[in-house]
Amino acid sequence: MKKELLVINTLVFLKQLKEGVPQSEMLGVIHQLGVKKAEVRREYIKNFDLELIDIKTKASDLDIEVFYSIPELLYINGTIQYENVETYFKEAFTMGCSNVKMIIGGFTTVTSEDVSKVNKLCNQYNIKMTVENDQTEENGKTAKIKTFIEMFRQLGGNISVTFDIGNWVWQNQDPIESARQLKEYVSYIHLKDILKKEKPEAVLLNEGDIPWENILDILPQDVPLALEYPCGTNAEKQLVTELEKLLNSNSFKK
Repeated sequence: MKKELLVINTLVFLKQLKEGVPQSEMLGVIHQLGVKKAEVRREYIKNFDLELIDIKTKASDLDIEVFYSIPELLYINGTIQYENVETYFKEAFTMGCSNVKMIIGGFTTVTSEDVSKVNKLCNQYNIKMTVENDQTEENGKTAKIKTFIEMFRQLGGNISVTFDIGNWVWQNQDPIESARQLKEYVSYIHLKDILKKEKPEAVLLNEGDIPWENILDILPQDVPLALEYPCGTNAEKQLVTELEKLLNSNSFKK
């Protein structure tokens, strides 16, 4: 892997997010760390009219590529939520995003019309779309994600997978086996370490139980990789250490 593929998800600044600091202000810190990609989170945008433009302006000034994390369902009760998805794409376009990420939700099958609608949005706004394994029973299982992606692609769809290395723990699934099954569909990686206990907890790299270097060796080496876990009260300082761990790992030495 190359440093140019690194992404910082604004979740690393969780304390600031909870305090209401706009994500546009975090782009400067990301830039100072030498990272050229950032992922903003929809759930922490309060004033869409103002913040979307601020993010685009700041990202453009700093030459930062923006990804958009949307914790919303693509399907509800078997029906694709097209109007909502179109809204998210418009928001992403306003920010100048290159990627949007959602959660599959309650799908029963994939229709040609579903694929046509999503492809139209991707082409119209020149934005790639992925679905992610989250921490829930409904959307955190390998089999469901694999089935959905295969159905979508068989009909000519362009959706791929954001592979969250740590989230499998919440569903008692082996992330190494999940990586083997989904690797051909992965276009984006979320990296975190997880301390396995009664209630799993995201921790700093090498402080948990996830063999993250082994998993990265299985997954594609030419896709963006995001740090996506809280980095404490002094996130900027901690991020320096986290990036050093990652860049000194075997995956980045190859």
